[in-house]
Amino acid sequence: MGKPEQEIIPLGRLSPMKVAAVPAFGGMLMYLGPGIVWAGLAQGSGELIWWPYLTAKYGAAFLGLLLPASLMQYWVNVEIARYTITTGETAMTGFSRLSKRYAMLIWIGVFVENCWFGAYASAGGTALAELTGFPFGWEARGQSLFWAYLTIAIYLCALMFGRVVYLIVERLTVTVVVVTIVGIGFAIFQEPVLAVAGEFFGALFSPGFSKPDNWDPADLSTVLTGVVFAGAGGFGQLFLSYWMRDKGVGMAAYMGRVTSPLRGEAEAITSTGYGFTDTTENRKNYMGFMRYLKFESGMGVTLNLVTTVIMCWLAWALLRPQGIIPEGWEIAVVQSTFFEISWGSIGKTIFLLVAAAFLCDAWLQLTDGCARMQSDFLYANYPKFHRFHFRTLYFFFVGFFTLMTSVTLPLAQPGDLIIVRGVIAFMAMAIICPGLIYLNYVRVPRAFPAWVKPHPFTQAMMVLIAATYLVVGLWYIFVKVSGW
Repeated sequence: MGKPEQEIIPLGRLSPMKVAAVPAFGGMLMYLGPGIVWAGLAQGSGELIWWPYLTAKYGAAFLGLLLPASLMQYWVNVEIARYTITTGETAMTGFSRLSKRYAMLIWIGVFVENCWFGAYASAGGTALAELTGFPFGWEARGQSLFWAYLTIAIYLCALMFGRVVYLIVERLTVTVVVVTIVGIGFAIFQEPVLAVAGEFFGALFSPGFSKPDNWDPADLSTVLTGVVFAGAGGFGQLFLSYWMRDKGVGMAAYMGRVTSPLRGEAEAITSTGYGFTDTTENRKNYMGFMRYLKFESGMGVTLNLVTTVIMCWLAWALLRPQGIIPEGWEIAVVQSTFFEISWGSIGKTIFLLVAAAFLCDAWLQLTDGCARMQSDFLYANYPKFHRFHFRTLYFFFVGFFTLMTSVTLPLAQPGDLIIVRGVIAFMAMAIICPGLIYLNYVRVPRAFPAWVKPHPFTQAMMVLIAATYLVVGLWYIFVKVSGW
């Protein structure tokens, strides 16, 4: 990797970017990981909780929304990572280049959206409590909270003692995703599940929705939560940018990584990225990274979609006929009873392990992502924070979010908290998508070679998706305010 040249490229309101050669593309396998981490975060709620909930309660009424909602996430992911690969900066820094007020809106939104993400740990705790029955003699709520706090402590230790923070998050997430895929793959080979395959997939591949006879207006927020959490959803979608940066993809190879204060030397992390000039070699390497980006984003969305579809299939076959709806402190436990009926204690154990894996690791990814984003905003917009190393700010916010989630854990049932986050997350998509469009389709092509601008079809899809989030979000606000 050559030393960055001393030329500069102005872009927006922040310091100009230095010019460097696009690093040689090392092949797909070298950069695999960020998409899997994103899928691990995405698997935190929609797949285990809300899509199975909607399927069990309303059957085919909303199932036709699943595929479109999931596929929309692909285009958003591509645009988030495109900016990081092109400049080495995160999408949050890109937004700061456009407008400090706009970036501040997102910065505040990240905080508000994630005040309640400790609910994922408590929901996962319900599965571990059911699996172990420990602490013995405690009520279900107390057992769930015990396991939630223990899980948080374990993951916090992992962040502190792993040499490179991102690699710890990636390795733990890959383990969780493997456990999840194997567990639910094992689960579908039950006779009741296979027997309804035809009717289930018929409903799945019928786009659209209908108002069910048993519709409960209180579930409007749940439907919205399910749609946005057919992926990571909301401001949390931007976390992909940080994982791409620490993986060193594209121009991010020039940016430093967050390391452990206990095990690793601090790497230089700058708030200003790098640009490149119009050369044959730069274009060749850049296009290699773009091919990787499409593959990585597609893999993450596919992993997430497959797990969601299987969980809905299981709910259709095992929950819906019995009229059982998972909710409250039993939200991750109800499904396990049907595995116990079919396969005995082994089936129940497998499902509870999958549920715990689904949910508990979402706390790790959200803590990591929130801490990175808060630090990134301060580092990019307020030079006085440069007196602190980026790593110092990151671990300060890790501690802050750990304390905050520990306080909010016992305040409400996990399902209620996740719905609140889901509604805010849907509105977030309507805020960040227009910014990505303007950043990648207008501002960056003005400063970089013309061939960085994506294909017109990609641009049209992203505009359509942004409009969809905006229109549906405004409709939701209208319904809630008017009571219509």
